[in-house]
Amino acid sequence: MHEYYSSSSLALTTPVYSEANLHELEQSLLKCIGQYPGIRYRELLRKTDSSNGVLSYHLAHLERSEHIRVDRKKGVTRYYPIHISSQVSKIIGHIKHPTSRQVLSFLVQNGPCRLDELVQLTNKAPSTLSWHIKRLLESGVIERKLCVSSTDSNHTFKTKCYDVTNRSLVFDVILNFKESFVDHVINNYAEIVDML
Repeated sequence: MHEYYSSSSLALTTPVYSEANLHELEQSLLKCIGQYPGIRYRELLRKTDSSNGVLSYHLAHLERSEHIRVDRKKGVTRYYPIHISSQVSKIIGHIKHPTSRQVLSFLVQNGPCRLDELVQLTNKAPSTLSWHIKRLLESGVIERKLCVSSTDSNHTFKTKCYDVTNRSLVFDVILNFKESFVDHVINNYAEIVDML
């Protein structure tokens, strides 16, 4: 049986497992996945200093025994502690990308805003920002709304804007998320490629 403790509403702290029948490597994997929710396979390989086959075997065992949850999307596999909800894991997956993190942080702090405001904030091409917004919309982390805007006191019109669907949850995840070193390196590389 799993016994979890948490000091926050998200339970992003490392859970305490009472299962003594887990292999030493599996216990190490659980601790690592608990510290870095959304960690990728290659980073687990590096952190545990295991061979590819051994790591695959133990991760599959942890998944089958429902100790971890695995999120596989378009060539990216991320590992999460079982106690982290799918909604929280979606948010974590998005905030691992600096542009999506900027968008979510801005929306949490400022409320609904238009695409042109987000383009100005992120200093990214509209097409790049549209790609991130599309992914955020598809996962249900943000939503599209009609907002009332005005050019002056006499004229008002409705325009498309975007806002987070659960402000407090997104805020908590951004506040509690720890980026691993490899994520940081990958994000820096992605930023350099985006600039080319």
